[in-house]
Amino acid sequence: MLHRVVSIGRACLGGILLAALGGPGCTQDHDLLGRDPPSAASTSGAGGGPGSTASSATATGTGGGDAVEPPGPTRLTVVNGVADHDAVRFCFLAYPDGTGAGVAPWPGDDAGLGFARSRAIEPLGAAIPDGASVHAHVIAGELGATEGLDCAEILALAAEPAAPIVAAGLPVVPAPVFAEEKSLLLVATGCLGGEGHTHAREKQGCGDAYTADTPTAGLVAVAMSRRTSFGKLSLQIAHASAAAPPVNVRLAPGRADVSAVPVAQDLSYGAISPFPPFVGLSRGDLGALEEVEIETYEPLSATVTSSVSMREILANSDVPADGVADGQGLVLVAIGAAPGTERGGFWHPLTYALLWADP
Repeated sequence: MLHRVVSIGRACLGGILLAALGGPGCTQDHDLLGRDPPSAASTSGAGGGPGSTASSATATGTGGGDAVEPPGPTRLTVVNGVADHDAVRFCFLAYPDGTGAGVAPWPGDDAGLGFARSRAIEPLGAAIPDGASVHAHVIAGELGATEGLDCAEILALAAEPAAPIVAAGLPVVPAPVFAEEKSLLLVATGCLGGEGHTHAREKQGCGDAYTADTPTAGLVAVAMSRRTSFGKLSLQIAHASAAAPPVNVRLAPGRADVSAVPVAQDLSYGAISPFPPFVGLSRGDLGALEEVEIETYEPLSATVTSSVSMREILANSDVPADGVADGQGLVLVAIGAAPGTERGGFWHPLTYALLWADP
């Protein structure tokens, strides 16, 4: 038996999104949904989780505050970062009047979107209500039970006693966001709960606020940079782990003669960094791609707290190994449990979703 999640999770939303909501954001670079590139700035976090400590954004690599973001059409990529289920579906409902009647869940396949997987919604109208603010709901559990149902029926099923699915309403994304000429990223985060989703280390898996009665479903919304560099990889890191504190991230190439290099500093929940993207390495500098490691370490210490291999990341990604190439823009999205959390709970350990910055 699963229980319905009725709480609306916290969000880290940037730029015009914050202005439209009239509320606080989280720390670090959350202004990328605006038309102008951000400068280092901070805002207070919300929800008492890892984003609640203010810090400033730090860009590494090359470039500066006068960097200009290339124009381009609106693109939207969705990532499943829900840490305590293997797959999810979404209902994107018009706000405030959308009931879900006649609205098909996304993805259309009832197998859903697997953990750490990403998918671009193209065209936007295939899932996003035209010209409306969007109240997304994320659904997990026995997704086969949602086959043939519209969103109103799915949410009604989730509200029933002993329901086979759980559902959580996420914060509203204002309509102007979907008109921005940006490459947008939405990540469902945290844990939805369900039968058996309790553990002595559950807060390490799902965030400090998590209990069986207070799931931590949330939303991270940022814009990915379209900037690329000839002869170099362009890389950003997005922090979408509700359980992880602010971290430094570095990349350790798969060759002994190239040292690990810092990519993002003091990266907090809801942030994407650096801007401009890191362009300190070429594909050749990485060596054996499967041996590359993405490492986190505490901002005030050189102690490594986690190391995730590119072999694992590629296995969960729709970006093929030959897509990691000079001149390409890529984003690694950190999701799952806190760094160093052991396997064995009901959650997924820390990993990264690898995706195109401009799908």
